[in-house]
Amino acid sequence: MRTDMLLRAGWEVGRLAQDGVDREALIDGGWPSGGEWFSAEAPVEVHDVLLDRGVIPDPTLSKNAAECAWVGDEDWVYRCRFVTPEMVGEAAWLTFRGVDTVADAYLNGTHIASFGNLCREYRVDVAKTLAPAGSQNVLVVVIESPSRAVDEVEQPTETVGRINKERYIRKGAGDWGSYLGARPRFLTVGIHREVVLSVAGPSWVDGVRARTLSLDESRAIVRIDVDSGGDRAGQLRWTVTGPDGEALAEGNRALGDGAFTVDIDRPQLWWPRSHGPSPVYAVDVQLLDEAGRTLDRAATTFGLRTVELQQRDQTTGEPLFRFLINGEPIFLRGSCWAPVEGRTHCWSPDRAMRLLDLAEHADMNTIRVWGGGLPPEDDFYDECDRRGILVWQDFMYDFGVYPTGEPYDENHREEAVGLVRRLRNHPSIFVWVGGNEGHMGWNFTFGDEPVLGRELFEELLRDVCAEYDGTRPYHASSPFGGPVANWPLEGDWHDYTTLTYSHRSSVPAFASETGRVSAPAMRSMRKFLAPEELWPDGHDGSVRRPGEPAWPPMWGYRSVDGSWDKIGSIEDYCEPSDAAGFVRVLGTAHGEYLRRRVERHRRGRPDGDRTAGRRCWGNLTWRLNDAWPILYWSAIDYYLEPKIPYYFLRRAYAPVLVSFEETPDELAVWVTNDSAQTVTGVLRVTRRSFDGRVHAAAQHQVTVRSGESQRIIETATFGPIPLRSEFLHATFGEHESIWLLNPERYLHLPQARLAVSTHDDLVSISSDVFVRQVTIDRSASLDRAITEDNYFDLAPGVERKVRIRNRDQTGEISVSALNADPVTVPLRGA
Repeated sequence: MRTDMLLRAGWEVGRLAQDGVDREALIDGGWPSGGEWFSAEAPVEVHDVLLDRGVIPDPTLSKNAAECAWVGDEDWVYRCRFVTPEMVGEAAWLTFRGVDTVADAYLNGTHIASFGNLCREYRVDVAKTLAPAGSQNVLVVVIESPSRAVDEVEQPTETVGRINKERYIRKGAGDWGSYLGARPRFLTVGIHREVVLSVAGPSWVDGVRARTLSLDESRAIVRIDVDSGGDRAGQLRWTVTGPDGEALAEGNRALGDGAFTVDIDRPQLWWPRSHGPSPVYAVDVQLLDEAGRTLDRAATTFGLRTVELQQRDQTTGEPLFRFLINGEPIFLRGSCWAPVEGRTHCWSPDRAMRLLDLAEHADMNTIRVWGGGLPPEDDFYDECDRRGILVWQDFMYDFGVYPTGEPYDENHREEAVGLVRRLRNHPSIFVWVGGNEGHMGWNFTFGDEPVLGRELFEELLRDVCAEYDGTRPYHASSPFGGPVANWPLEGDWHDYTTLTYSHRSSVPAFASETGRVSAPAMRSMRKFLAPEELWPDGHDGSVRRPGEPAWPPMWGYRSVDGSWDKIGSIEDYCEPSDAAGFVRVLGTAHGEYLRRRVERHRRGRPDGDRTAGRRCWGNLTWRLNDAWPILYWSAIDYYLEPKIPYYFLRRAYAPVLVSFEETPDELAVWVTNDSAQTVTGVLRVTRRSFDGRVHAAAQHQVTVRSGESQRIIETATFGPIPLRSEFLHATFGEHESIWLLNPERYLHLPQARLAVSTHDDLVSISSDVFVRQVTIDRSASLDRAITEDNYFDLAPGVERKVRIRNRDQTGEISVSALNADPVTVPLRGA
């Protein structure tokens, strides 16, 4: 039977520039003792090893990343010894699932592979290079400095100034600069995914593909393809099981007979989490020899669902960018996935699962895997399948074009084929996208359409998706569509409204990046900034000169260049006098921007537009998470603490949404239903003083079908409404919305008295008068806990119950507000 052996233990890592390291002896298959070697377990990158041994400081703190920049300027070597297992045949290969990035591998003194792509798996035949069974092998991987590799690139004259030189090295785009948060850059090197030795008999299985050929309520026909290697002789025994584990179909056939089909009666459809359950089926394949002995075995899961991308309204002719799952239009609510860890490309499953928990908690049904990072590991996609989270999958290209033609196209193609083959069985993936801001990046830089590299996005990647998948739409880039790449009324659109005027962008066809800049939570800021960096003595947080950042210098250093130009409307709030105040103002401005954007997008029409139907069918924020401790567009900071805007987004992403639409002439209340069922109830709207008095009210019986958004109540009958002392309160069953008619800094808020109590994990909060921005803080012992809701306004007489999730300790909860003193209560009984 085939044996797969993970080469994890027994690795050593050394620096080639160091005196005493004999490069030639290493390459020749020896085990020289000179130089300094660090023992390690793979997968692991060089920075991980050096940090663990205290050679470099923690690069996430202060300016430490700059002190670690030298690592990417050196050559490094990995070596390990392993014993050849007993072989049942003559086939043997090493699979390098991820090498970062320009490297060569030697086995027992023989050069076996050259690497040049962070995102690509390399499979190397080593049948003639392995030592005999039971004997020891020496595997050496020499990794070249990525900075020197770029210096050595001989760039064609016609691409100089048009294609960044770093693009000639297929390494993560975020590694080459400070965009993800490390200054001046953080050039990782090493082995970041598994190295696997496989030995097999005369035939083996290389993969199983499940593809739905037809699907309706009564029957599904699924085609199963089995990819194989060797002499392709032998018998296949296969079983398909349903979501409950019960065998639905089984059979036998010769390996060389090609694909076979399976009929499934009464199929259980896979739905996004917003619209139903997400069941998965499984197929298990055994490869048997003539004697009935198992030569190999492979399995995969799959879901039964259809995907369609509609780009034109069949009734009105208006451009659309709307996805139909199982024939139903789905409004996509979600965020963009950045690398889960910036200081290494090694996967962190714990961080990834916690991020998915938070995305699910925020009522997201979609994650966009951003093209500037690295594809997540299989467990991420397995979890998205299980949770019903749709995945928009970028190929790993970012901002602008890349070199094409020979020898680059082969590298592009092998990377794309590997990714599509690896992910195509996952029902969560609903669209392939050529990359991030390819066409737009060229347009922003040069002012016209790309004249180089378009064939990568418009032909090569498209053709790979058609050949190796063919079940999902392909979109050339994000954004893409219209007279220019980033055009709000066609295709998808990225929100650059802090920097550019964008015609008719208040409600785009589809927003695949929306956001503003804000700071991490205060408990997180204290973790990576020293007190004098967090708020220097005498610092003035007021805006004194146009365009000049008002945050402390270190905040700018721990952000992206130009971030101050991307903050929200902080002028709507009181001037901050300390770090906590500045975090609150930035976060609230970010959150309010997201709230109003998302609400408008979900209503589907620009404010005041009475046209029937929804123009917009998706809002994805940029971005879900941070790879480094940084001030930027994320909803969740590096320490996995939800930022202030996260909670605004969570409320705006509620499947049933009550929202206010204010124009210069009208103020109306809408109900939007992006759940799977029709909702019915009474919408009530009141005009109230901050002290709780009701001055006017209206109500209306409401029925809103799934996928609809309705303008229900106009407030013209409420009369003139004082801007500084009153608010509007709308309720629809358990759903509510509060509307302030003036920015926060101009409100006349009375002092409130908070009533706070706890029971198990629930915190109950109420007040005698209107409360602005109730804030729940946790003691240090509850650091890993998550507050279910936070940073919300509270109407008088309303009791809000908030659960503290994922806690494993006792501690204290402090509840405060802009116009209320803090109340501290214990939280016991973990």
